[in-house]
Amino acid sequence: MEIRLDFKESIAYCNFDYLPEGLEDKYNRYQPDNHTLLIPRNFLFDIFEQYQIPEYTRQLLIHGIEAIENDRVLFLFTSFLVGDLCSARNRCDEDFYTNMTPGCMKQYGELYSFLLLLACVVPSMEMLEKRGIPIEYYEKIPHQPLKAQFEKLVAHGDSKVHDFPWDMNFYTCSIFRLDRFLFIPYRFEDRFTMFRHVNTQKVIALRHAGEEFRSDGQRNGINDVFDQRGHFTSQWDENADCIIANRINPMGFVEREPTSIAKKEWEPVLQKGDTLLALHIPSGPGYTPDRLKNSMQMATELYAKYFPELCIKGFWSASWLYDTRLSLLLDNEKSNIVLVQNQFYNYPTLEGDGMLRYELFGDREADPVHSPIQFTTSLQKAAAAYMRTGARFNTLSMIVLKEEIEKIGSMPYISAADNEKFIQTVDSHL
Repeated sequence: MEIRLDFKESIAYCNFDYLPEGLEDKYNRYQPDNHTLLIPRNFLFDIFEQYQIPEYTRQLLIHGIEAIENDRVLFLFTSFLVGDLCSARNRCDEDFYTNMTPGCMKQYGELYSFLLLLACVVPSMEMLEKRGIPIEYYEKIPHQPLKAQFEKLVAHGDSKVHDFPWDMNFYTCSIFRLDRFLFIPYRFEDRFTMFRHVNTQKVIALRHAGEEFRSDGQRNGINDVFDQRGHFTSQWDENADCIIANRINPMGFVEREPTSIAKKEWEPVLQKGDTLLALHIPSGPGYTPDRLKNSMQMATELYAKYFPELCIKGFWSASWLYDTRLSLLLDNEKSNIVLVQNQFYNYPTLEGDGMLRYELFGDREADPVHSPIQFTTSLQKAAAAYMRTGARFNTLSMIVLKEEIEKIGSMPYISAADNEKFIQTVDSHL
């Protein structure tokens, strides 16, 4: 009978340069199956043929796989990691996986992270098949990172996984592209609560106490810009009848003057720990409210049918595209950026304008004000001109509750008064 090492003995033997925290209890509950192969060879040979992998690279990968399989301790621990990776996203697991190399793997250790992810494809697809999900929903998912990974491995011998946490979503078939957008489960952890009025169905988000904001309603210190004279701290005063707190204006900032709501008239609809679907935006055309609505409808239907254990409350996302300051620069009637962000309940985050600088100017540290940058689009020119005034952009997050999907296209959260208050408040700290 094979002796199984306990968790501490296993990790001491494997000698990983990195492991996420919180694995010991999971490892102790893990029940190994009787598989002897890390990656089924029929799957492996099929993708070799599909991507026309040359013989040298094929042998390199096979030798790396066999090095894991022939080390019983490493193989068992790797099989455990595969099982945990395959279910982590649907569990909204907080353990952070990234590249890892076992010190016990004297040869081919640089292949380990890629092989670990590649080993997730077949069991992940088997899990989806058992749920009854049609194969057309997931058969192409792993190939988004796989194609690029093979190309650089063949061309340059580079096996490093560039963005392990992001690529993990695809190798584990956890992220679905439904029409225009990508979706994956996400646990809501931000410090505010959303309420719905029992009669009017209006939605309001109230920020929790103890956070410091500038007079423009953004977090104090965002982009290293502080508001020493006009900053305020969010409050939350609650009794049996009412809550008094700072409302998040859905244009993406926190209002200085507190709002009072009667508890008998408002019901909480989103709280910390609730499950949402994170929405990601692939590049390409079709970034419109109609495609957003259709994608969200498809997502709620898929998860309700095939993942009934997940109580999906709505959608979350974070992007430079949601910064309502862009509405100051773009045609509000024609710009898809503005038309889409108008369908969201936007709110401030701790992320500054690094994402916008990267997406518009190619570098998170780009300085379009003082550095010679060749502008090729009107948005680049307008953003640079705005920054020359001393203003800065922000990365905002958004929420769309599933009850509002049908209202997408008609601005379900933002009112004319909200927009007017935004115009009065934006950049007031400068």
